[in-house]
Parts: sequence; structure tokens; C-alpha cells
Amino acid sequence: MRYLPILLLLIFYTCQTYTPWKSEWKQKDGSEVFYAAVSAKASAQAIESGSLAMRRTTCVNATNLLSTSPKLTSILLENESVELSETEIKDLGRLIAAHKIKPKQDSCQSEEGGFFLSSPAWENCQCIYIIEYPGGRSQFRQDITQVK
Repeated sequence: MRYLPILLLLIFYTCQTYTPWKSEWKQKDGSEVFYAAVSAKASAQAIESGSLAMRRTTCVNATNLLSTSPKLTSILLENESVELSETEIKDLGRLIAAHKIKPKQDSCQSEEGGFFLSSPAWENCQCIYIIEYPGGRSQFRQDITQVK
């Protein structure tokens, strides 16, 4: 019984820890792939409903909508710290679209820690999408050079 307060404190602390994922290139199965971190928010209706399942579903669905080509182009460019003109970004977007890249959702997490009562969990979330860019990072850099 004397350890109960410590145990409760530990559970409360671990429920509130959140570490955001970052977008980056990594090696996977011998090739270089890009892991894109996409953040989104649950629908207002889901938040008002108080339903955890509805918040999670609408938040994850929102990341799916944001994982489209224009958003992924901006995430890829942000990772490379490259600034392009609006025309160059459109040209790069067309190059990326020509590769017919299909981002694959890897995993998702709530951006808030859970609380025991009235949890804000899944009001905001972050998902990781794996992008298998043909030729990896070096080809992406060549594509950037091509549109400049």
C-alpha cells in the first residue's frame, strides 16, 4: 500500500510523455527511404463528441489527406533545407508525381499524453509515412537540381 502513490505518479508521468517524430532519410532493406512525419487534428465533431475512437479515426484520416504529393514535396524540401520558387516547386511536384510514389503509413501516435478523466488524446496526432523515392536521396537531390 505504501508504494501506491509512487506507482500512480509513475503511471501518470508515463501517460503524459510524448516525443515527436521527425522527417528523415533512413536505410531500410538495403535502400534509402524517406520517413515523413505528418501532423493533423481530429475533426471538431469528433472532439466535441468525447469519443476517443472518433478522435483517433478522424485525426489519422486527416494525416492521410495531408500525405498527398504537394504536402510531401514540402516535407522533402524542408528536410533538404532547399528553397525553390513557386514555379520550381510545381515543376518538382510534377517530377515527384511522375514517379507515382505511394506513401505507406507506418505508425501513428497521439500528440498529447493521456489523462485518466477527460483525455485530450488524439485531438492532435502525428503519423509516419514511408516514401520509397526511386533512387533515394541522391535522385531526389538530382530532381531538385533539374528544376532549378
